[in-house]
Amino acid sequence: MSSAAKKRKRKRKSQAPVALVYVVTVLIFMALISMLAVYLLKSFGLLKEDEDKDAVVTVQTFNDLFARVNSKGVLSDMTLIRIDPTDDSILVVPISAMTVSKTNNMTMRDIFSNQRMEGVKNAVEGTLELNIDNYATLSNDSFERVCDIYGGITYKAPEELYYLSKDNNENDISIQKGELASLGGRQIRLLTQYPVFSNGKQGNNEFLGEAMESLINSMFQQDYITKDNLDNIYSIITTNSDTDMNMEDFKLQKSYIKDMLSSKKTPAEKLIPRGTWGEKDSTFVFSDDFITELKEKAAEIADESEASSAAEGVTQTQAEAKNTEAETKTAEQ
Repeated sequence: MSSAAKKRKRKRKSQAPVALVYVVTVLIFMALISMLAVYLLKSFGLLKEDEDKDAVVTVQTFNDLFARVNSKGVLSDMTLIRIDPTDDSILVVPISAMTVSKTNNMTMRDIFSNQRMEGVKNAVEGTLELNIDNYATLSNDSFERVCDIYGGITYKAPEELYYLSKDNNENDISIQKGELASLGGRQIRLLTQYPVFSNGKQGNNEFLGEAMESLINSMFQQDYITKDNLDNIYSIITTNSDTDMNMEDFKLQKSYIKDMLSSKKTPAEKLIPRGTWGEKDSTFVFSDDFITELKEKAAEIADESEASSAAEGVTQTQAEAKNTEAETKTAEQ
């Protein structure tokens, strides 16, 4: 090998350490720049740390208001249904159309006549001090169809119920006291409106609450039918309805309801309003203690849900701590 070639080889070898030092220096410099950039981004709030990795997933509670409107376009009655998937519970609150709003002292029937369901929703929220997530009106036919999907209800009359319709025999009511009667959708509807109860419209409202509680529990007992009919029920409820429930709202609630159906529970519980009826049952005013009870019931459910979530979080943290301790001992061994 010539002396010139040997010199070039030695020169290449002598430059290799210098190049390595240069590369390492550049990498360190880039790492420092990156750390400084991240620090500045965090300082100015442009980069948030992962705060959700240990966050507890919150399950939504739904307050739905369903109103029955008769063939003359008059508000007949309403049912507030509070769905809480965290403890698989459903609270049923029947509301008379003659209920007086705290905001303007008008009955819900009159408010519906002037402002439709948007006005009724606002009035119910202001009166009960609860938010309404979605609302919908049902015609007499829609109400009956939903009831008949599950074969109606079984009802034990607390007194003799008797009424002869002026229209036709199909609308007659004749049930003996203590009798177990199988009621279809039409009979359920008629008992919510006919003057057959000795305590007047309070009796109609109490029956509505009992009927809706029984119907919802029947839906959960026949979970396979309910799962197959959720889309059908949504279609029945929202067709020609004054509603703010869109497909996205329905899909969200549907996902929770399907999970609740798998619990095999009968989740519905009625809460009958208490208050004062006006002359000839022309008005109804909620009592303050009932509104307080309803708010406490809702808060109680929420508190139980939060406590359950917190307990699950603590349990998970404890489990992670035990796993870490076990891994440490294994490593030491």
